[in-house]
Amino acid sequence: MLAKKPYFSIVKNETKREATIYIYGAIGGFDWNTYEEINTASSFTQEFNEVEKEADTIHIRINSPGGYVFEGNAIYNTLIASKKKIITYNDGLAASMAALILLAGDEINAFESSLLMIHNSSSYYFGNTKEVEAQLQAGIKIDKALGKTISKRLDITEEEVEKSYLNFKDNWYTSDEAQELGFYDKIITGEETQIPEDVMKLNTEQRFKKYAAMTFKLPTTQNPTQNKNKMSKPNSYPNLEATLGLKHPLATTENGSYLNEDQKQTLENQLSAQATSLKNAQDAKNKAVADLDEAKKNHSAALQAEKDKTTAAEKKIRDAATLAGVENLAEDASAEDIAKALTAQIEVLNGKPGAAHTNGVADEEESEFSYLNLESSIYKDLK
Repeated sequence: MLAKKPYFSIVKNETKREATIYIYGAIGGFDWNTYEEINTASSFTQEFNEVEKEADTIHIRINSPGGYVFEGNAIYNTLIASKKKIITYNDGLAASMAALILLAGDEINAFESSLLMIHNSSSYYFGNTKEVEAQLQAGIKIDKALGKTISKRLDITEEEVEKSYLNFKDNWYTSDEAQELGFYDKIITGEETQIPEDVMKLNTEQRFKKYAAMTFKLPTTQNPTQNKNKMSKPNSYPNLEATLGLKHPLATTENGSYLNEDQKQTLENQLSAQATSLKNAQDAKNKAVADLDEAKKNHSAALQAEKDKTTAAEKKIRDAATLAGVENLAEDASAEDIAKALTAQIEVLNGKPGAAHTNGVADEEESEFSYLNLESSIYKDLK
C-alpha cells in the first residue's frame, strides 16, 4: 500500500475489531499556497473518534520528524483519553513531538533500526522585548508539560528529565538504548525501517522537508505480543449465536471470534440473569433440604411418642394381668398375648362364685351363702 506525502492514514480490520493509524510525516503546518493549516490535530481527532466506535484495539504506527507542539500535544491527549487499547510503534523515526505521541501507548514498540529523538520545544519569536519574554515563558511551560510525560513513562523526577532529555540538545537514541532507558516495551525484529540515512545530521527544518518529499510503503500491523502458535478453532458457535440473537454465524478467523460492545453487553446481561437464576435455585434447594430435615425430625419425634404410648399401654395391660392373677407371663410377650391371657383369666374368675377378683386368692373360709352379695340393696330391705 503506497501513500504519497502522508500525514496519517487508517486501515481497519473489522473482523478483529482493530484499526491501524499511520502517522507518517510532519505534524501540523501551513500551506503557503492555500494559506490553510495542514496536518492538524482536529482532523486526526475526528477520524480517531470514528475509529474508536468500531475498534477495541488501535495500533498507532509512527514515522515522523515531529511538528507543531500544540498539534502534537492535542493528538497525545486524544490517545491518552481513549478507553481503547492503544499500541504504538516507532516504525522508523519518532522525533520531537512524534516522540511524545509515541509515549501515549499502553504498549510501546520499535524496530531494531528505529531512532528516537527528544529535545526541548522550539519556536520563532516576534515582537518587542516584553512580548518575546512572554513567549519565552510560554516555551518554558511547554517544556515542563512535555517533561511530565517523560517523567511518568520512565518513573524519574522532572529534574532528571531536564538534565538528561530536555537539556537544549537533540538527544538521539537507538532502539536498544531507548529500551534500556525504559521508553520501549519491545523491539520488533525482521522488518526494515524507512528513514533517511542522514536523518541525524539534518536540522529540524531539513527533516521536515525530507519527510515531505518521501514516499512510504505502509507495513502491516501484527501485534508483537500475539502468540504465534495458533490452534484450530471451531467455525460455529450455535449456542453463543442464539444467545446474541444473531441471524448469521459469528464472524470467525484463524485468530478467533470478536464481539462488539453491544454483543459483550448482551452476554453480560445473560450471564447476570443466569447467575441470579442459579442463586435463586440454590436458595430454593437449601430451603427444601431444611424443610425435609425438619419433617424428618418431626416424624421421628412422632414415632418415638407413639412408641412411648405403646410401651405405656403394654405396661398397663401387663399390670392388669398380674393383678388378675395371670401367671407365667413371658417377658417378651406381646400386648396381644397378654390381652388374651387376661381375657381368659377374667372368664375363669367370673365362673368362680365369690372369688376375689382383685388378688386372685380364694377366701380361706367360705360360708354357705358366700356367693351372695349381702350388701346389695335387696338384702338390706329384708333386714
